[in-house]
Amino acid sequence: MIRKLAAALLGLALLAPVTAKAEWRRAETEHFVVYGRSEKAVRQYASMLEDFDSVLRRLHKQPPEDAPPIKLPVYLVSDLGQLRRVLPWAREGMQGVYIPATTEVFTIAIRDGVSGDNDQNRGDDTVMHEYVHHFMLRYYPSAYPAWLVEGYAEYYMTTDLGWNRFVVGGYNKGRAYSLVAPGSSWVSMADLLTKRPSEFGKWETNSYYAQAWLLTHYILSDPERRKKLSPYLEAVRTGQKPTEAWQKIFGQDMDDLRNALKSYLDRPLPAGALPRITPAEAQMTVTSLPASADALLLDYQRLKLGVGKTEQAAVLQSIRTAAARYPADRFARLVRAQAETQFGDRAAGEAILNALLAADPKDKDALVVLGESRLSVADADKDHRKEILGEAGKLFARAFKVEPDDPRVLHGYAEARQLEPLTDNMVNIRVRAMTLAPQVGHLRLDAGRALAEFKEYDTARTVLTPLAGSPHGGPEVEAAQAMLKALPEEKSVAKATGGPEDKPATDKKG
Repeated sequence: MIRKLAAALLGLALLAPVTAKAEWRRAETEHFVVYGRSEKAVRQYASMLEDFDSVLRRLHKQPPEDAPPIKLPVYLVSDLGQLRRVLPWAREGMQGVYIPATTEVFTIAIRDGVSGDNDQNRGDDTVMHEYVHHFMLRYYPSAYPAWLVEGYAEYYMTTDLGWNRFVVGGYNKGRAYSLVAPGSSWVSMADLLTKRPSEFGKWETNSYYAQAWLLTHYILSDPERRKKLSPYLEAVRTGQKPTEAWQKIFGQDMDDLRNALKSYLDRPLPAGALPRITPAEAQMTVTSLPASADALLLDYQRLKLGVGKTEQAAVLQSIRTAAARYPADRFARLVRAQAETQFGDRAAGEAILNALLAADPKDKDALVVLGESRLSVADADKDHRKEILGEAGKLFARAFKVEPDDPRVLHGYAEARQLEPLTDNMVNIRVRAMTLAPQVGHLRLDAGRALAEFKEYDTARTVLTPLAGSPHGGPEVEAAQAMLKALPEEKSVAKATGGPEDKPATDKKG
């Protein structure tokens, strides 16, 4: 009887429906590539992002492009644990993060219901805030006051993307509450106009962002105040003290400005609406990633940021174990090869890459990872450096034939030619890499350095100024500031072709 019962139960088990494991999906639209654990999730998120991009383009009168810029990758994760697979330092309460890695930019957002069972998401505000920065750095790079950079992002972040219309300039409940809540305090208006958020403590930072949002809303909501913004920015750029320029152009001292903002906050805030002119679902292509992505996709992103020495052994072992489950999978082999060449067995990693290239000589990712590995070897082997750099250069040249508009490829090729005299072509390659990924500080520094060495001082200033004025600070910002100070004042004799143009954002704000 026991044997019969076991057989019957086995038969029922075989007949029972199998629940498919969630797989990573990839939705590619005109401006974004969204990764998530269900088709529903990636479709919704990709459409939301395209809606938001369309709002920014319409209000800034940005004309259609012949060739869209590099698409922004967005990774949807379900919780803090998954976020920490990419960013181990991620703290409680973090909803998303925008990451300008060495040669590329990507975003990660915590989203409830990434399996498609829940439409609520918690990382939207962060992603939309950061996308405003992303958009402005691409189309309107310049030096702006920190309060305007952050206030501008906070202003557009609140955009309500409805089925029939988009409402812009709505009420930012979180920021407004931090200004009126019992016990709340404001930073001084002089500090708001002159300091960066990194110069404040935790609670002051909350007030800073809230006041930056309110001041930006106050300006953009009124045509007369909006007209004064451009001359104010020009005055500050030319060396006037922000507080003095404000009083001269807006006619308010700091007490007047504070009182005006408090009065403005006491009234219903004006907002504008745009009718929807795009489909509710953006045009996109959705594909499934290989099974190995479930184990390695987030680890692959972490490798692009670099892994600290104390964590390398554990990360390497984890990747080796996961990749071993998919011995014939191209993605698993690529991820393991990157880990091995960064901080593991370089020979084993390069052997994997050469095997991938034997199977597909046009595997751009394998070419780039192998080229970067050769660059690292060249740095360590001074006796054979020129020869090894030549090997790297050939790999990046092959990758260029596959994808000529990849900043990682251009950056690698330029690094491989570092021992050669600087030429006009190499300057243009550095500038081209920067213009493809203008949000990446490292590429701006490389381009600025090359332009300065080539005595293209004016263009070097144009390239370095947006980074030097970044409100977030950091080593790259400090390096850009130091490079700007070191530039001679003389005008350039000629311009390097392909350089960016400095177009103030205020000229086209909607």
